[in-house]
Amino acid sequence: MLQGLFVFGWPEQYFSSLLSNAPIGFTAMALGTLLTGFLSRVRFDGMVEDLAASAFGKVNDDDLKEEGGEFYASLVVLVVTSVWTYLLSQYVNAAPVVEKVKGEKEPGKEL
Repeated sequence: MLQGLFVFGWPEQYFSSLLSNAPIGFTAMALGTLLTGFLSRVRFDGMVEDLAASAFGKVNDDDLKEEGGEFYASLVVLVVTSVWTYLLSQYVNAAPVVEKVKGEKEPGKEL
């Protein structure tokens, strides 16, 4: 909810705004969890390290045998969930479109 407050300002009806933004966070968490599990299963970090080793030179095989973290997978999850949250926040928090009635004058053009 803080993200929505910083980007879009304080809403007129806080509770309804909270309820409309809560699913964004829940779906981002679920997406992040599923993507982390998938990238871990396909050993994404090992593939990135192998690609980097072949592109920039051979790395010592003893270094690759050590159990590392999931740094590259975390970066991918961060980017995907950030884009997901941004797009959904833009959609949910966008101002409603006001349709112009035919023959109605715009207030700015009357001056």
